[in-house]
Amino acid sequence: MSSPQERKAKQALAAGLACVSFAAILVRYCAAPALIIGFYRTAFASLLVGGVVLARRHREPWDGALQKRLAPFTLGAGLLLALHFATWIGSLQLTTVASSLVVMSTQPLWAALLGRIFLGDRVSLRGAVAMVVAMAGVGLIAWGDMGRGWAGLAGDGLALVSGLAAAAYLTVGRGLRHGPPLPHYVLAVYGTCALTLGAAAVLAGQPLVGFDGRTWLMFALMALFPSFFGHSLLNYAVRHLESYRVSLSILVEPVVSTVLAALLFAEIPGLRFYFGAALVACGVILALWQTGEPVQKVGETAQNSLTESAAAPPK
Repeated sequence: MSSPQERKAKQALAAGLACVSFAAILVRYCAAPALIIGFYRTAFASLLVGGVVLARRHREPWDGALQKRLAPFTLGAGLLLALHFATWIGSLQLTTVASSLVVMSTQPLWAALLGRIFLGDRVSLRGAVAMVVAMAGVGLIAWGDMGRGWAGLAGDGLALVSGLAAAAYLTVGRGLRHGPPLPHYVLAVYGTCALTLGAAAVLAGQPLVGFDGRTWLMFALMALFPSFFGHSLLNYAVRHLESYRVSLSILVEPVVSTVLAALLFAEIPGLRFYFGAALVACGVILALWQTGEPVQKVGETAQNSLTESAAAPPK
């Protein structure tokens, strides 16, 4: 039976998923490059989270020493989030909402692979078969996108990278669940992400101003709902639920966004998309359908030791 904390985390996860499911639609209404969209989304979200940190400064004072010790992890998470946004938003500008999000939804499998490499988690035969099935689905979706030319295939490739970055980002967040308070962690991550994307945009010669009113409104809405509420709630959920469960739940996003894209942009996926999406879903479910020892126990010791060693005071 679920504990009250787990039920609260599941409620936060459901609310977070509802918020992030509108992100792809908001991106489509932006007349701006991918780096600029990601920059303003996280910059505005950082301001919102900064307000929360200030409002709670007496109850949760900023621990500069702890932040300094955890800086390699929080900065790394921010860089991963920047890579995720840059590649995912870029993919949405090259392929359909459905293809981009379904290819990105392979992130639970990436999470399993990262756990094997960095945490020593064992990948079973079932897990290996699941990865093959899911990647076959990705290949089928890419095959369907060949009719759109190289742009569609490039969009699928960017979405694949985006899923890997998202899995790594959530894995770091799970590892630091015993570290700083959530608003402090989120502020450090969002701030790093915004600075990275802003610097990349400047280096690429992209303008930071001159956008129409609708685009500025989309920036603000993305900062408020998918980031401030959505990603923050996902970060809360991953502190109390295993990262693979959070990643698996994110499969709701492609379904909602595909329906919205069909209604708003008349993006009706072709037949190969449905077969490919079914394979991706089967692969993820196969990988996460556990028997015997619960998955949350796998790698738990390694994650705890990582957090404790980073948070320990210097000797």
